[in-house]
Amino acid sequence: MRKVPQALSTFVLSVILSLMVWFVAVREQNPPVEADYAPAIPIEIENLPSNMVIFSDVPDRVQLRLLAPQTSWDSISPSKFRAWIDLSGLGTGLHEVPVQVQVSDAAISVREKRPARVSIRLEPLLVAEVPIRVEVIDSPPIGYIARAPIFTPITATVSGAAPQVNQVSYAVGEVYLRSSKETVHRTVDLSARNANGDPVTRVTLNPAKITVTVPVEQRFGYRDVSVRVRIRGEVAPGYWISNIAVSPSTVTVVGNPSALKQLPGYVETLPVDVTNATVNITERVALNLPEGVSVVQPESGEGQTLGGVQVTIQISAVEGGQTVQRAVQFQGLAENLSAVARPAQVDVILSGPLPRLQSLTLQDVQVIANLFGLGVGTHQIKPTIVVPETLHVESILPETIEVQISLRPSTPTPILTPTSAPTGTPLP
Repeated sequence: MRKVPQALSTFVLSVILSLMVWFVAVREQNPPVEADYAPAIPIEIENLPSNMVIFSDVPDRVQLRLLAPQTSWDSISPSKFRAWIDLSGLGTGLHEVPVQVQVSDAAISVREKRPARVSIRLEPLLVAEVPIRVEVIDSPPIGYIARAPIFTPITATVSGAAPQVNQVSYAVGEVYLRSSKETVHRTVDLSARNANGDPVTRVTLNPAKITVTVPVEQRFGYRDVSVRVRIRGEVAPGYWISNIAVSPSTVTVVGNPSALKQLPGYVETLPVDVTNATVNITERVALNLPEGVSVVQPESGEGQTLGGVQVTIQISAVEGGQTVQRAVQFQGLAENLSAVARPAQVDVILSGPLPRLQSLTLQDVQVIANLFGLGVGTHQIKPTIVVPETLHVESILPETIEVQISLRPSTPTPILTPTSAPTGTPLP
């Protein structure tokens, strides 16, 4: 009977030794590794009482230090973790709440959490109704008036922690007219303000935005009119006025209502002389205003009409066309070769300023056939046309020319033949 307990103890011991050997072998093949896990895990907030709000900054992520086998590290991902803080049963005041972490992989253990606990302040939730105000920040242009803003609703609901909501006296939306001469429609954000007009933070406004209409009307005795430039003289032959620009293009005038009513919708400048002009003209020109009417000067200083308006007259050459005939010139032909072009001349159709076309010389237009690298034979070449930069080549006739390349005939070297000395006839 003593042999049975001995055999049983021997069996148990052998099992334990086997497990130890297996565990050591597994650890050697898949050793545990302790390290920080780089991606921070988002912290969820659970069970916030419905009559409370968080009135402090709460960390939104937690950093973890883990112990896990190498195989678990190889397959780890943020989706295997869940972090949260539980606020159930908490009342008004400051609380220390532990950060809880759950891991879906049983082989992974959390060694450290940073932070392990968070401080959180809870305050009673308060909801109140406050009036809405709209403030027009800038002013309309001179000669215009901005009426009272129109908007709906006229009240907003403010919610948040009681200490903050109790400070809110009204909600305000700010509108900028930006020199508009017409009724302004803007969608603006609302901001909570205290009795001193200072912003109140950590509250929520509903609605957060409103649409505001600010009627902008012209004052009596003011009128907006366009500016018309008067031209005197004629530009040089072969040129024309391609554009006239005036800045500002409209001005606000003030004066007797009857005089303003008689204006045709525009005022003219004093004449601008363009006689024989070939280049652009830019100058400040006075306005020809009727008696009792003057120009309103902008407050911003932009587009000043003091001393008139800025006039720019663009003078351009009249565009025309011309066909010229030019001989083909060769480029890149080897010294021992000769070339013949068929046809020897081509027609080049040009377009551009008429004065430049009329002053063309023989050297202004060149037709060049590029023969670099070409040897004996017949070649089809598209010539290159060189023209002044103000002109454009519309077409070449023909577009391709035939070039016959051949060897230059060699010049024979003269051979010197020796001559015998003359023999005289002996005299008798």
